[in-house]
Amino acid sequence: MNAGDEELLASAIHGDRDALMALLERCAAPLRAHVSRNLDTKWRSVLDEDDVLQVTYMEAFDSICRLEPRGVSAFMSWLHRLADNNIRDAIRHLDAAKRPGPDQRVRPTREDDASLDLVESLGVHSTTPSRVAAAREASELLKSALGDLPPDHQEVVRRFDLAHEEPREIAATMGRSIGAVYMLRARAHDRLRRILPAISG
Repeated sequence: MNAGDEELLASAIHGDRDALMALLERCAAPLRAHVSRNLDTKWRSVLDEDDVLQVTYMEAFDSICRLEPRGVSAFMSWLHRLADNNIRDAIRHLDAAKRPGPDQRVRPTREDDASLDLVESLGVHSTTPSRVAAAREASELLKSALGDLPPDHQEVVRRFDLAHEEPREIAATMGRSIGAVYMLRARAHDRLRRILPAISG
């Protein structure tokens, strides 16, 4: 890293996407090495470095504007944290999927009910006493919020949370690993937690 990287970082924080792309390309090799060291071999059949890097880069583009400008080494540490969080979330969900639990309960068959379950699980609750009305309201809220998500995030939420498709099926048709599906879902839920309260209030 050099003085030019510091300039790229400053530009990236101020919204220059090309600068961020150039900076991520320079960070790719050390970030990949970090991910490889922290990805346990027992998960590599369902999660690989490319998945972690792709989701981490998407998250970097989404949240770079909130990063404090503290230099390139701090930026690299931030990327490491994003990648580590993605690995942790993927493994937590992969591990839970192997055991019977709340996710194996009977799921709602109507999309409005599934929308309400998702919106409530993200911490947004309706004041409408009728569940039917609350479900309709949640469905409209969710449709509006999903429009603000990247396409991959939208697809995972629609198929995983609303249509209740199997993660393996979603992964196969998206050309990603099962671990990537869980990472994308976790990041999508993070974004929805930020968006939904703003549009529901």
